[in-house]
Amino acid sequence: MPVLQDFIRRSFETHWEWMERYVDGLTQAEVEYRPNDQCHSIGFILWHYGRALDMWVQTLAKREPQLYETGWAERLGFASEPMNVGFGYTLEDLASWACPDKDLLLEYANAARGNLLEFLSRHDDASLAETTMTNRRGEAMAVGDMFRMLIWEVNQHGGQAGYLRGMQRGLNQ
Repeated sequence: MPVLQDFIRRSFETHWEWMERYVDGLTQAEVEYRPNDQCHSIGFILWHYGRALDMWVQTLAKREPQLYETGWAERLGFASEPMNVGFGYTLEDLASWACPDKDLLLEYANAARGNLLEFLSRHDDASLAETTMTNRRGEAMAVGDMFRMLIWEVNQHGGQAGYLRGMQRGLNQ
């Protein structure tokens, strides 16, 4: 297996194991908990995780409809807005965001992650650097750079979810 491809795959597998661990055993109220009106909940972070992977891989890299557009938005109780990933939300947007059931959020995020891993499997190390796509600003970027950016993104938000769990449950709970 190509070294870079393996590193990317293992990064997403490890992150997902931790994300599942952060949500495991939490009540719906704990998943929806926000320390104050300027903070996200674990549920929002999990939704954003799925949305970011779905939008970047399906729309920008593959140029195909997102899972979100093909039934997931409706299942989660949202309008199908393919570019809405939660980035740039105002305080009012956060306050009005209704958290779906945690198991449904996990299912969606895992499906988006599965699409990402399937897309990754089509690339060797050379094609990760040579294959380009268009980012949200309309600029060309290498597919490998998309994965680099997404690894940073999921690690950042995974840490936030772990911190929010710790605030509610304490160490190792």
